[in-house]
Amino acid sequence: MPNSEKKGNRQTSARLSADARFKAASECWINGKRLLENIEWLDYSSDPATCFAFATIAQEEFAKAFLLILVSRGALKWNSFIYRATRDHKCKQLLGIVMEYLEPEDFWAASETWQKGHKERLALLEAYKVCSDDRERLEIWNRLEALSERDQLLPTPVADSINIFRHEKIRRWQSPNWWWGEPPKYDRRARKVAAGDIDRKKQDALYVRLGKTGAVAMTPSSCSCDTRAAVETAKRFESLVGRLLQYPGSGSIECDKVENAFKALFSSDAGLLLNGLPE
Repeated sequence: MPNSEKKGNRQTSARLSADARFKAASECWINGKRLLENIEWLDYSSDPATCFAFATIAQEEFAKAFLLILVSRGALKWNSFIYRATRDHKCKQLLGIVMEYLEPEDFWAASETWQKGHKERLALLEAYKVCSDDRERLEIWNRLEALSERDQLLPTPVADSINIFRHEKIRRWQSPNWWWGEPPKYDRRARKVAAGDIDRKKQDALYVRLGKTGAVAMTPSSCSCDTRAAVETAKRFESLVGRLLQYPGSGSIECDKVENAFKALFSSDAGLLLNGLPE
């Protein structure tokens, strides 16, 4: 077979695989919506545990779709480890922190924060143009560079969710004996999610938990969970994934930062870590 024909076959195969994964993302989104619709038939007050469990599972379905979208957009390459991540609850819950950043609970507050920084940059640029003092110009320029560097950073919980996804999940699956010279100090929230905090709450909402003696330790009816918050978060994830599916080429400054973060970490075999935005 001529080389050109082999290359054409590979390109066709790659395109078909990409189309199949995009369709899979759509199916995950549809299933997440189905779970949310089922919640609407349940009574929050009489069965909050089941509603919480369904909402958490819906979040995971939307996160699975988001992971497939990252692959389709070229931020990640599909392989057996990414496939494994689609079946790993903690991986999907870590991605949930990233999705919360892309679809914030308070959009207007996030927008106002950006507008404030944008206005400061414009004011500094104007000041730089009219300033004649070399020392003051240098101070203004240093401030502009500091703002530019800050704009490239993700919030620390988001950055560390991606760091943990890459290093503590995927990398350790690839190389079980891989270790840090000096273990990173990850963000507390990202660390708790990776340790199974959300997954334990979901399990407690579904199953009777037994103690070591075999006695009942907790039942779904006695578990403490914020059902309404879980449902609202799932709805935000639904909105985000639906938009990315409807407009495959769409994006935002935040989306670009997330995609670039995944590309940077997964293109390097070294223990590269993302720096988070100082709080």
